[in-house]
Amino acid sequence: MEKRFQVFVSSTYIDLKDERTEVMRALLELDCIPSGMEYFPATNDDQWSFIQELIDQCDYYIVVIGSRYGSTSSDGLSFTEKEYRYAIERGIPVIGFIHSMPDAIPQGKSESDPERRKKLSEFRELVKSKLCKEWASPAELGAVVSRSLTQLIKRNPRPGWVRSDQLASNEANEEILRLRQILDRRDEELNKYKAEKNASIETLAQGDDQIEVSFLFSVSDPSLPYHERSQRYPRNRIFTWDEILISFSPDLLTPGKINGIRYSLNRLLKEREFNSVASDHPDREIGSFSISNSSLQMITLQFTALGFLEFSNGEDQDGRMLKIVGLTSKGYEHLIKISAIKRGIIARASGFDEYEVGSSASR
Repeated sequence: MEKRFQVFVSSTYIDLKDERTEVMRALLELDCIPSGMEYFPATNDDQWSFIQELIDQCDYYIVVIGSRYGSTSSDGLSFTEKEYRYAIERGIPVIGFIHSMPDAIPQGKSESDPERRKKLSEFRELVKSKLCKEWASPAELGAVVSRSLTQLIKRNPRPGWVRSDQLASNEANEEILRLRQILDRRDEELNKYKAEKNASIETLAQGDDQIEVSFLFSVSDPSLPYHERSQRYPRNRIFTWDEILISFSPDLLTPGKINGIRYSLNRLLKEREFNSVASDHPDREIGSFSISNSSLQMITLQFTALGFLEFSNGEDQDGRMLKIVGLTSKGYEHLIKISAIKRGIIARASGFDEYEVGSSASR
């Protein structure tokens, strides 16, 4: 009977995306079934039992190590190292693939913290003590995985998976029942995890709940000497979380820099507070409105916790690393829900964008 083997692929994620793609391609070319935690939104202690069950169902285990240690659990070990140790404990054949020139890896994909570098070094030595191969590029990694896994399968036969129509009827029924039980348990665990996650989100401030935003505004007095004209004052303003989300979300339909959120919130503050500030400071010229860093951080953290924002690493035109932020599918769905115009309401735009205002001659 033709068998297909399930292989768990473990690694850090963001810095090894291309490498994981090559590993997955190599596994599929070997008719293996790739399995790994990139199919799930995050890794945390609550998911560890689910990860263990997933590893238990695999025939072989692969770990790929670059120059990052990865996110850590409450016991201080990275989830990648915990997965590796667990696979060994369960007697699953393992093979490691370590970058042969870690010092040549770009700084943005390397550990900068001394303690984490130490843990990474110790983990590399642990992997080297077992079956281990080296690689220097994604393409080379794919080729090394293909050759090494073929030999590992020959030396360490495993149960694998077979099509039900290849089994005798009794064996087929038993296999179907076993697979159904596995799927039922996995669905139960996944549903439980989703329910717990949704329940925890329900306790977070959102929607019509209120947030007090602190900001600075500037005014200037033309009658004073130039270096004394401008003054800045602190102020607070109450918004709902949905008002905040609507103000900047349209600018994040395409992921961009986090400063895009800052600019949108500064614009919102100016729209809402300009008249009040002008009334409090007559005969002064009203200048800029700037949200405080603490309020901006609170807002981005809250919407990340709600699952509306996600961050990733990117590069500017000069190749320097920077943080990119964008709306998640959940955030987009919520934006549509609170922004869409209901039946029976007359739709009115709030005004004109600056580039739309001007004489016909200028256009």
